[in-house]
Amino acid sequence: MEVHHHAHAPKKWNEYITEFIMLFAAVTLGFLAENFREHQIENNRAKEYLELFKTEIKRNNTAIDSVLKFGTPVLIQNEKLYFSLYADKNLSNETIANSLDLMVYRFSNDKRIFELMKNSGSLRYIKDKKLIEEINAYETDADFAEFRTFDQESSAGKLFWEFLVQKMPPALLMKWLNRPDLDYIANLSPAYANLYAANKQAIETDLKNVRLSEDVKSVLLKYLMNKCTIQKLSILNLKIIKKKSDPLLAHIDTYLATN
Repeated sequence: MEVHHHAHAPKKWNEYITEFIMLFAAVTLGFLAENFREHQIENNRAKEYLELFKTEIKRNNTAIDSVLKFGTPVLIQNEKLYFSLYADKNLSNETIANSLDLMVYRFSNDKRIFELMKNSGSLRYIKDKKLIEEINAYETDADFAEFRTFDQESSAGKLFWEFLVQKMPPALLMKWLNRPDLDYIANLSPAYANLYAANKQAIETDLKNVRLSEDVKSVLLKYLMNKCTIQKLSILNLKIIKKKSDPLLAHIDTYLATN
């Protein structure tokens, strides 16, 4: 038996072109659709990060308010003390012990979301370049403000405290550590109150009889001036951040509403 093969008529060249165009169009449209989908996903993720970044700014503002609330009275008290030291050469040890305040209230920049945005590349999906510049400027200022408070803490906690321990009469330091606002430190030792009470008379006597030399008072005055100056610069930086936060939050809200 013979098998007959039916010959297929060759396609015309324009049919090949049509098939090629259709195949190319399908691949191109698929690529564009996938690219658009990925772009939308990244755009939505960037918007989600911006929403979270807003809460980060608000947390920073809350932290700044707290630092200003508790830190400003420390500044005022220490400034009064260093002017008193300058004006009154006979300022008593008791006045110094009752007035000296070494507390430092630290600001730490909450930037976890910003780091996620930067490391994930989400910042590049924000279409408003001015908004990106404002975000970066805010973070730069916030980092600098954080450095200022750490610098203040380092200055007070190391240099200043070492000077007090080396040069101040023990009675003055013991009186200072027994202030009511430092109870939370003293009460860490249950026996402290009884021990202080048992030695209170001797401490009070030494406090009145031991005098600070002019050199020690001069160094104390310089340390106080340095502490207050650094704290003022720190407060200034914190206020700059707080001032920038409101227009930045408003800009983010406008962007989210229109994109």
